[in-house]
Amino acid sequence: MLTIGLIDYLNTMPFHYDLAERLQNEEVHFERGVPSRMNHALMAGEIDLAPISAIEAARHADDLYILPDLSIASLGAVKTVLLFSWAADITDLDGQSVALTDHSATSIALLKLLCRERYGIEPQFTVTKQHLPSMLAEHQGALVIGDDALIESTIHRALSGAHGWGLPYIYDLGDEWLKMTRLPFVFALWAARRDKVDALQNAGVFNALYASTEAGLQPKARDTLADAYAARLGLPGGVCRRYLRDLRYDLGEDDKAGLKLFLESALEGFQWDSLEFWHQTDALAL
Repeated sequence: MLTIGLIDYLNTMPFHYDLAERLQNEEVHFERGVPSRMNHALMAGEIDLAPISAIEAARHADDLYILPDLSIASLGAVKTVLLFSWAADITDLDGQSVALTDHSATSIALLKLLCRERYGIEPQFTVTKQHLPSMLAEHQGALVIGDDALIESTIHRALSGAHGWGLPYIYDLGDEWLKMTRLPFVFALWAARRDKVDALQNAGVFNALYASTEAGLQPKARDTLADAYAARLGLPGGVCRRYLRDLRYDLGEDDKAGLKLFLESALEGFQWDSLEFWHQTDALAL
């Protein structure tokens, strides 16, 4: 039995558009969870293939193959990796307490890198349960990702902080990265355990994943996914449609350049060549 990890965020929906249907005759099980759960489960051998945090793929490069032409990336604002803060200027967070989501690894590393190299500040970071109201009730800033970030930025409600109620400022980390580098930012990569790639390929999992993604990224299908998910999140369909249209899924050369710069900056001693891409002669191209 092969196990594929899936993340129930809107931005991953094109990947598993009809993946289960394509693999219905194979011995495949699906495990669902947040990105940090996928990171742990893949390295623990509990799952064999998953979209994981880009920085975790680099940290464990010796144990993984990266699937080419698949990623979650943005050129500028990503809308789901957001720093909410009581500070009107990020530099005012120097020495202040910032709560970090417990759902992600790449986003945390990106925020720390931006604080060091773009803003020149050293906040006091604390990983907490991802829940914006409680995070901002106790901290001056809060890093929130995924659907929660999309919802909170859309409704942009007044929250309680140390100085009373108010609207927090919102900083999009994808946009902040673009301002610093002029490059896209890659948040997630599809990675497979090296000891399972042959079994995954022989079962047709890779081909099914590429085909499902290609189908899910067709304009009509993508909008259908967005509208269905909008109802689940309680958001206008237009918000979710624009969000999916703005994301990058193909891991092009510009994306790789941004990824390389990030990993070399965030991980001391990291060598780009250590990140090995799986070469699959019969894989469908996106």
